[in-house]
Amino acid sequence: MLGLFVLALILLPEWLRLPLPDGGLELARARLESGREVSLPHTLADDVGGPASVTYHLSFVLPDRPEGPQEFYVPAARHVLSFALNGRPGPEPARSVWLQPAQGMTTLLSIPHHLFVAGENSLEITLTRQEGAIPFFLSPVYLTSPRDFVPSPWLSIVLAAQGRIAAFVLHIVVLVGLVTLWSARRHDPVFRWLALLGSVSLLATLLEMAWISPLLPPQNLFLGSFGLMALGLALALAERPRPVWLVHGTWLVPVLVLGLALSMPEQPLPAALVGVSLALAGHLAAATGLVIAFFERRSWAMGLLAVPFLLVAWIGLRDVLVVMGVREAPFLLSSYIRPLTMLAVLVILMQRLAASLNRLDRSNDELRERLGAQERELLALHERERRHAAQAVREEERQRLTLDLHDGLSGHLVSIIALSERGAEPGAVEHAARAALNDLRLVINSLDIGDGDLPLALAGFRERAEPQLRRLGLSLAWSMENLPDISGVTPGHALSVLRILQEAVTNAVRHGTGPISIRGRTEADGAALEIANACRDAAPPLGAGHGLGNMRRRAEMLGGALDFHRGDRQARLVLRLPLHLPQAV
Repeated sequence: MLGLFVLALILLPEWLRLPLPDGGLELARARLESGREVSLPHTLADDVGGPASVTYHLSFVLPDRPEGPQEFYVPAARHVLSFALNGRPGPEPARSVWLQPAQGMTTLLSIPHHLFVAGENSLEITLTRQEGAIPFFLSPVYLTSPRDFVPSPWLSIVLAAQGRIAAFVLHIVVLVGLVTLWSARRHDPVFRWLALLGSVSLLATLLEMAWISPLLPPQNLFLGSFGLMALGLALALAERPRPVWLVHGTWLVPVLVLGLALSMPEQPLPAALVGVSLALAGHLAAATGLVIAFFERRSWAMGLLAVPFLLVAWIGLRDVLVVMGVREAPFLLSSYIRPLTMLAVLVILMQRLAASLNRLDRSNDELRERLGAQERELLALHERERRHAAQAVREEERQRLTLDLHDGLSGHLVSIIALSERGAEPGAVEHAARAALNDLRLVINSLDIGDGDLPLALAGFRERAEPQLRRLGLSLAWSMENLPDISGVTPGHALSVLRILQEAVTNAVRHGTGPISIRGRTEADGAALEIANACRDAAPPLGAGHGLGNMRRRAEMLGGALDFHRGDRQARLVLRLPLHLPQAV
């Protein structure tokens, strides 16, 4: 398919023709200033080159003077065209920097009717060459009326050079994109060669529109560089090594061509042939390398870029034959391949951008999939660790509660057995049994305590303590309204707090003489539980026995502290706790 497309483009100049008028006069014979008769179309070449002109004399007969303006239609003429009708200058053809008369142009002129005469009319067409050595060319000239020949839209585009304007705008747009990409990816040789090729091509176009040199057209100055750049781009696309001389040759060749033109001002052809030869060889080598890489790698981008490079080589060779006079053709078509090259470059850029975005999407999808798998794995691992930690905490709590229950009940049971063996009074045995039962209830009630349930544990303690104190004739003042919320409570935490309270109440009953008060309050750095009662003068000294030491140890395990003060017949014990208890007790 690609080969058929290339073949169609190669044969396009052979069968493409401009529209011709259906009626009117066709002027196909002319006489040169030398008196030689020639047939149109006619090509006139010279060996010198440089500025020159040639005049074609045509004649035609009109039976009457036209009543309205007539049109002269010249399908093809190379170089600047001017004419005179019956010795009087006619209207000047359109002048524009976008028109390139040296490469061929189409002219449609409206001629006022007063310039015509009845009978024989003399038409002089002058072609003026301003630079180079491109031969003159003139097609048959047609005389018709405006109503008999209405230009088609395509012909209007050719006459106004709108195609060149559109190509120039496309060139600038693509070049801006190329320079932007190269500035962001300077390590990529493909974008470097594309940006260099586009920039030099734009420079040559601007010079061609603004500079007329009798020695060398600006476009010819960079032809050799274009061939080397095309070869460098092909090697970069094929990811093959590029010789060092290739980069330096892009600026050395214009210097060489310019020096050759300056040294041989009377013969511009040798300098032009050097640039043209390098351009044809470079584009042909680039196209060949891209075609080989296309079949090796099945990369359609390489095959696509090979098309304009191959066309540049083929049509460039055709134009060289036209310039040398070996082949006759109305137009030089090499400059028309440039839009096709820029279009191919634009397609390749879009393809590379789309491929990069697709790779980025695939990478993002793969990354999201891998992150999702790792996240699921981490969640599963975290869940296993959480279950393991919870199980370890429960096991530790179970062992600690079992040990605490063993330590608490064993003492009571030993006392009961000893009292029974000694035949103690039933009241003493009952008292020991009740103490053992209270201790067992304390442990059991703490098993269901969770985070934030410390007030519930304290309420249960109050329900058990009040009846016991009432039987002993003691009252209990209880207030927990000012106690702040305490988090991180576990059954072990609750049991430690309850044991401290139980030990404090036991000591108050044993050594005190009056009512007992238990109050909770908020302090600057946490919470506090205060147990206060009246005491006897003959109370044991502070720190006697192991009860207070055990309570301090439990308070420290809770991350808090315990203070005990006695004086003026008043004993006060304060348990200070943090607002968040440590994880393990």
